[in-house]
Order: sequence, then structure tokens, then C-alpha cells
Amino acid sequence: MHGPDILNGSSPLRRSGSAARQGVGARVSSGLFSLLSRQGQNAKLTVLLFHKVPLAADPLTPTEPTFSQFEHILDFLQDNATVLPLADAASALARGKLPRKAVALTFDDGYDEWLTTVSPTLRARNMHATFFVTTEQLDGPALWHERIIAAVRALPDHGARLPYGFASYDDLRYTSSRIRLISELQERLKYAPLPERLGAIEMIEAQARSPLVWPRPFDRESVRALHSQGFEIGGHTINHPILNECSDAQATNEIAGCKDELETIIGGKVHAFAYPNGRPLKDYDGRHVAMVKSCGYTVAVATSGGAARQDSDIYQLPRFTPWGATNERMALQLARNLVERERKAVVALQHEVRATPVRCLLVASTFAPLHGGSAVVYENLCKHMPAGSVRVLSAKINYLTGHEIEDWREYDRAASFPVDRIPLLRPLMQPPPANIGVSMARFAFTDIPLYARVLLAAARLVRHHQINVICIGELVYGTWLGIALRKVFGTRLMIYVHGEEITTATSGRMHGNKRRDYLHAADKVIAVSAFTCDALTQQMGLRAEQMSLVHNGVDTDRFTPGERDQKLVQKHGLGGKKVVLTLGRLVPRKGADMAVRAMAKVIRQRPDVHYLIVGDGELRPELERLIAQEDLGAQMTLVGSVSEPDLVRYFRLCDLFLMPNRTMPDGDTEGFGLVFREANACGKPVIGGRAGGAVEAVVDGESGYLVNGENVDDIAARVLDVLDDEALAAHLGARGLEIARASNTREVASRFVQIAERVLRQR
Repeated sequence: MHGPDILNGSSPLRRSGSAARQGVGARVSSGLFSLLSRQGQNAKLTVLLFHKVPLAADPLTPTEPTFSQFEHILDFLQDNATVLPLADAASALARGKLPRKAVALTFDDGYDEWLTTVSPTLRARNMHATFFVTTEQLDGPALWHERIIAAVRALPDHGARLPYGFASYDDLRYTSSRIRLISELQERLKYAPLPERLGAIEMIEAQARSPLVWPRPFDRESVRALHSQGFEIGGHTINHPILNECSDAQATNEIAGCKDELETIIGGKVHAFAYPNGRPLKDYDGRHVAMVKSCGYTVAVATSGGAARQDSDIYQLPRFTPWGATNERMALQLARNLVERERKAVVALQHEVRATPVRCLLVASTFAPLHGGSAVVYENLCKHMPAGSVRVLSAKINYLTGHEIEDWREYDRAASFPVDRIPLLRPLMQPPPANIGVSMARFAFTDIPLYARVLLAAARLVRHHQINVICIGELVYGTWLGIALRKVFGTRLMIYVHGEEITTATSGRMHGNKRRDYLHAADKVIAVSAFTCDALTQQMGLRAEQMSLVHNGVDTDRFTPGERDQKLVQKHGLGGKKVVLTLGRLVPRKGADMAVRAMAKVIRQRPDVHYLIVGDGELRPELERLIAQEDLGAQMTLVGSVSEPDLVRYFRLCDLFLMPNRTMPDGDTEGFGLVFREANACGKPVIGGRAGGAVEAVVDGESGYLVNGENVDDIAARVLDVLDDEALAAHLGARGLEIARASNTREVASRFVQIAERVLRQR
């Protein structure tokens, strides 16, 4: 509780003397503000927005306005405006009784400075204000963005592991680097689901090298104190989420729950609400306006710029933050705001918004019954989307081999969702053309006819099935189709990105250098990992709000713990053996070659260990050579490709799953590493490489361990740690199972549909 000298307004802070003589420029600007201000039915209401008002600027937030700047604004307003309580001003505006130069003051979030400095200086000037409070902090930790500042301040200068793989922030010796990191983390996490936001913050906090220094708490007593001084208390949600990122149930709980808690604290009604972040359509939409009304609020404010008029929506009053360093600049900012158009879709937001049913066409060359990470992701997504919300356009021919995809007819007949196929969606994989003549001939006589057939087939599906969302599963060779369909039919465009198509150098006769343009053309980019989000930001220039993170989910109905299959035990001679398993395509980035070298060291110490490698690919000859070189053919088995049902049987067979992935010189890396979560879902501990998106798929120290995929000794040591400690292995397996079950494919499909609905609403 704050001392009575502060609460009764006897603070030593004094007015800075704005009544001092103004210069010519200031008088002209003030005259312009006065000239543009009307009264009565033509009056406009200026609502000003403030947040934290510290006495001195924090070195890590140098652009944050200070108390002396705030005092200057109040002095200007006292001499040049009429400051009214928000509720009174809104009521007078609606009745056509608003005075000239009317201004209302609002504050968002919740800070100790509101009591120690802001309220005394407001009371000294007899000014009213509305304080919009985020309630989570009242009984818990600091506001989420303040926690980021504290955590980054305490990070070591080198070696910090950041939630989005910010390689450019390995060196934090300079304050400027920490300032940029704080800004990027806050912008990224602002649009993240709340569990992801919290997990990222806790990850940074855990690496603090010095005590975390949070702001002084703003608690329930602080709210009561402001209310007792006559200031209005408003709602600002519980956790400060972006409402458009919430489900309807979550958003309702955030809006109503905040109101209920604040009313309990102050023992009275809460009438005003502020939308978090507050940009119309971008951060909230008409559904949330309806929720605010139904929860009993009588006025709400956005963050859209402009001044409110008599016909403005009282549940979306615009407001802005002025920080003019001089009286002249203050007057110019206020004058300009009076003529600025309210940035909101008034008609769309003033009517009830009904959710448009999602009718999505997923376009993907790599789709079941083909094996592979993206094929599994897309199949699981479609299996769990609501009936009628998705259909697939795929190929009959494998573009890598030129051969017909085996069993595609049987798969399509059995699928729970419709699948349409044409021969090819993209050109066959061929050697680079020998010269420009060959290249032009391929383009003219192969590519163009193929693209025309693809466009016609897709257009028929869009028209016949009233498709409203196109989701492209192949950035380089598929996005052109989504752009064309949007131009013709007005469909929305989403692109699913896994990571390697961003980090790996690519080329193409028509599309290779257009990745950046394609991504910026999308209505939303779905990234499967925070690593991929980071690559999209740093390499492709996407902003945080252009993409959504949807971690790959595990089919926990299929991947489950179970007993060892005795037929496989007998087939591979595994009786009485500890089994280490690698499963996946045998390509360099997955690190099976380093795993063989590491397992050779392990087996020399633990002869009871057998190493199985399931899968096929270009690395197989090298693995055969290494196994022969180490003379370990009896302890290592290259199983080759297996059927989809057998995948689960092999996961259940092992004691430890190993895939020491790495980033290759050309940038090729693991976008997420769904296979780790599949092994976890079978109750197995995992070891992965500290590279790419695997750092998210493997929760280091919980579901398994991360290692340096280029260091044989590091890999071998971790394998022995797990194999030598049965209690540790059981703990990692059990925790991994919990994590896998919490990120199942049903949750992924639900998240995807939610994002698609939002894209449609933002039309």
C-alpha cells in the first residue's frame, strides 16, 4: 500500500509552468487546434492514450516517454483544452453537447507509476482519467512485456538460447543489441497464443545470469487506491491477448473475467473497456465488439487514430498517443488528429459478424500415401478438420521419380475427406538445362502447358465447391496458383512453410527467386516452428502479424506406447538388447552418418546395444561404408523403408530415439522434427541436434536432450547418459509423452481453422 502523502495528493512533484509565454509558432499551432475544434453536434472528442510514465528513461527502452514529457503534455492541455472524464465526454458527444477542444485521458495495462507520479500530478491539475487494467498481474508476475525487458537485461553476453533461434543476437555485449532483441521479442510474442508466449518468456528467464529486476508491483491495493481517488477503472482483459488470436470462448472469458475481477476489487461497476493493442480488424473485430456490449460495458476504446464524432461507435472510440516535445508540436499533433479519418471499417464492425464457414482447398504435391514430414502434416490436418471444410488437390505422379504414386487410388477411396488428383502439379525433377535454348524449350513446351492444366483443374474445384481459402503446401512451385485463384475468384491465400524451403538456396525456371514476393502476397503464412518464424522474419522480411505459428502435431491416436513386437525382435536379433533407433529419410541434414560414428563409440562400451536405422535415401551408401569400416554389421542394421503401420512398431521397439540433425552449408536444416514428437508419443526419450526447429520439438532436459550434431563425442555421451540410467530414461519418456499428447493433431487442426476463419473475417 502506498503512503498517505501520495494518496492525498501532497506529492513534491509540481507543475512545470506551462503558462509561461509561448512563442509565435506555438500560438499559431494552438490557434489551428482551436479553429478545427467545434462544439455541439459538430464537436469531436480527442482521446489520448498513455502507458507507463517513468521518472527516468530505462536504457533498454529509450523511446519510452518520461514523466517530465508527460507533465509538459498536461500543462499544454490545461491551457489549451477541456479535459473531461471519458464516460461524461462520450455521453456529451452522443447528445451533441460536447464542448470545444474536448479531451479525455486514458492509461493502459497497470503500473506502479500511476500511483506514485501520475495520479498526484493529475489531481494537482484537477484532471480526470480512466485507467484500463490488465488483471493477471494483480496477483502474479509482472506484465508479459515487462518480463521480457527484465529477462533480456539479465541474459549473458554470449551463448543465450533464444526461443526463436535469433542467431544474430548471439552477442549481447552492447545495449543496442538488447534493445533490438526486446523489440523483436515483444512484437513476435504479442501475436502468439498465450501458452507459447509464456513458454518463450520462461525460457529466457531461466537463463538469467543476474537477478531479474521487475517493476514495482501494481496490485489490488493499487487499483483500490486509484478508484478511491475518484479515477475511473476500466477493463483491459486478463492476460492482454490479441483478441483475434483467441477462440470465441477465450475472448469472452478475457473480456468478462477482467470486468468481474475489477468489480470485486473496487466494489462497484466497471463501465469502460480497452481492446488490447486495439487496432480494428487487425487486433479485434465485430465479434469482440458484440462481446464487450453483452458483458455490460457501456463504452470502449480502440487504438486507431482520429477523433470521435457524434456518429462514431461508442464501443470503438479512437485514441492516439501524443508526445510533442514542444507546445507547437503538441498543438499540431492534436490539430492533425482532428482531421484524420477514423481508421476502421465502421459498417463491418457495427453489424453482427457471422463466421464464414471455411471451405479450404489444400494444394500439395507431397501428400499421402507418399511418406515424409510435410505429407504427414497435411494428412493429419485434413483428417481432423471439420467435415466439409477441406479438400485436397494433389498429384498422381511423383515429381521426383516420374512414376505413378503407389496405392493412391486406394488411399483416396478410404480417406475421410475428398482428394482430387491430376497427373502433376509441378514439373518433373530434371537435371539443369544444358543451355538457355534447352531452358526456353522446357518452359514453352513443358512448363506452360502443365501450369495451364493445373490452373484449369483448380479453378473448376474452386467454382464448383465454393472454395474460399487456398492453402499452398509448396511455397516455390505452388504459390503462383494461389495468387492466380485469388485474382480470379477472390479466395484468400495461405502458405504452409516448414523451414527448409526458406533456409535452403533454391532455383527454378519460373519461381526460384520469387519466394519473398510469394510470401508477402499471402494473407497468412503458417510456420511450423519458431525457428521458421525467425527465418521468415530475418531472411524474407515478414512482419510478425503476417505469420502464425502452428507447431506440427502428433497423431496420438496412432502413435501410442506399447510392447515390443516380438516378430521384429526375432527378425533383427534384439533379444536382451538395448535398442537405439533412427527413423527418417537418409539425407545429410538428419545426421545419420554422425549417429553411426557416435554409436560405434557407444557399442564399444555397451556391447548389449543394437542400433537400427529405418529409412532410405541418398546417404545410405555412405552409412554402409561407415558400418563396414567400423566392423559393426552385427550391431547396426540398415532396415530400409518400412510401411506406415510398421513405423509405430519400430518406435515401440526402441529404448531411445536418436536423430542428431544439423544445419548444412547450403542452409538445409530441420524445419521442426515431427519424428521426435512421434517417438515421444510412444513413450520414448529422444536425442536431437541443436539446429533448426528441432530445438522446439525436443524440450531439452524434459522430453530428451539436444546435442551438437557435428560432435561425435557429444552425441555418444548423451546416448550413454540415457542408456546407463533407467530412471532418467523413464522420466524423459514419461515427460515426452505428456508433451506429445498436449500438441496432438486435433489441436493443430483446430488452430488452423481458427486462423482461416480470421483470414476470412479480415477480407
